[in-house]
Amino acid sequence: MGVLSIVLATTGFFGCALVVLGAIMVLLAVKNGRDRWWIRRHAVSPCAALRPVGKLPERYSVYGRTVPGRGGLVVAALSGAEAVWFRTMVCSFVMVDRNTRTTVLWEQSGGDPFGVADGTGAVAVAAPILQGATFSSHLPVWARTRNPVGSPGPVPTRTVVDETTRNQRQPGPWLRQLIERGLIPQDRVMHADRVTVIEEIVPPGIPLHVIGKPEILAGGVVGLTLPKVGRYLALSRTPAETERILAGDRTYGMGCAVWATLVGVVCLAVFAAVAISITR
Repeated sequence: MGVLSIVLATTGFFGCALVVLGAIMVLLAVKNGRDRWWIRRHAVSPCAALRPVGKLPERYSVYGRTVPGRGGLVVAALSGAEAVWFRTMVCSFVMVDRNTRTTVLWEQSGGDPFGVADGTGAVAVAAPILQGATFSSHLPVWARTRNPVGSPGPVPTRTVVDETTRNQRQPGPWLRQLIERGLIPQDRVMHADRVTVIEEIVPPGIPLHVIGKPEILAGGVVGLTLPKVGRYLALSRTPAETERILAGDRTYGMGCAVWATLVGVVCLAVFAAVAISITR
């Protein structure tokens, strides 16, 4: 009876787990279907058609290639790479009561807003819309987990510097350079558990599909921004490819959900039948 009880309990446990897993997979499949419908509803429009005239739409979709903003190409602070946008950030991480405290020691960026251009013209894109594709350990949890629709997927950003120093008496080459230039005081890194130097860029000519919230930016230019709430998209693939992937994920997820639920129900049925026969 001892072995039978263990087998019976295991069967019941796996049955419940598979039924719950099936329900979760159904929810994920439904989300993929809704995301695909959302992308289709926000069909790509010409870049030149977005103008600061009248009431701006809640969302606007463009697809093209990355181009510099009005100031032209920018040069990344450390690597010297030319880009339409860059951000260099130095962060320290300190363990405090089992929690990691992140502090931005130094930051520099350029090229915001950059542009996305198609055959009709270009539209400005505010850099915060890239937060799902950039280093984000310094952001609150709610911002770090707010990913664009269709992710994970190809992003327009490239990491050109990524250095972590754990022994502050022997800083890495990039951190040492910043200290020697007087941009970061030595004493600000001495008590950190680790210090990360990261530089990310958006090169020119990268394909980019953006669905963002149109707003009037500095200089009276209308551009696409990261909405405070709700969905957004910023991926380096065509809208049709994103729709195809979401449709495939939905079909696969629904199929797995059906099988998981069926197997779970069978396990629960076996569990119930054996349990009833034992109690008689």
